[in-house]
Amino acid sequence: MLNDMVIQGQRFLLVDILVNMAIAFVLGVAVALVYRRTHRALNYSVSFVGTLVFLPMVTAIVMMVIGNNLARAFGLVGAMSIIRFRTVVKDTRDTVFVFLALAAGMAAGTGYHMIALAGTGFVMFAVLLLYFGNFGSVHTQDLLLRFSIQPDERGAMLHEGVFKQYLKKQSLLNIQTRSEGRLLELSYFVRLRAPDRAREFVRALGSVEGIDGVSLISMDESAEP
Repeated sequence: MLNDMVIQGQRFLLVDILVNMAIAFVLGVAVALVYRRTHRALNYSVSFVGTLVFLPMVTAIVMMVIGNNLARAFGLVGAMSIIRFRTVVKDTRDTVFVFLALAAGMAAGTGYHMIALAGTGFVMFAVLLLYFGNFGSVHTQDLLLRFSIQPDERGAMLHEGVFKQYLKKQSLLNIQTRSEGRLLELSYFVRLRAPDRAREFVRALGSVEGIDGVSLISMDESAEP
């Protein structure tokens, strides 16, 4: 019968299989949505989000096939060893979501629905709580300032007035030549007196004669190249 089968002494009903798969799918979607909402780094991958949806369902199938059979479990490990996973996980946080998806699929596939729902829900609540609370982040207002200037005594003083007006802190980071020595490119770590005046500061510095190519970059500790 299609709605009733016995594998190694373990009885499966079609409705049980569908319920396990449905719970695995719902949890996979929930994990993927939380990951997408709380992702901050630049290495975002749409395929990885899709993997988080499929992984619990595949794991649920595997757990239902294995059941309590130890030999079948070792056989599955041998079969899976043929596959070579070459995708490098750049963020350790992504690994946590992979394990969460696996755990959700394992719990759903073995019929522990309450553990699957409550456990996964609690972990996702903790992820959101830490995300909105900015847990572990370094609250800094330092910015990276870059601009080009003429390499003479007059050029060296062009930006001083603007700096005194807008900046609370400045630290010279790097100096390099451009245009065959006709220009100097300066890099500073700076902190504005008023963070909401960043655009005004860039316009004021860019309007000074002899200064060109002004850029102000946020030093966001959560971003990764």
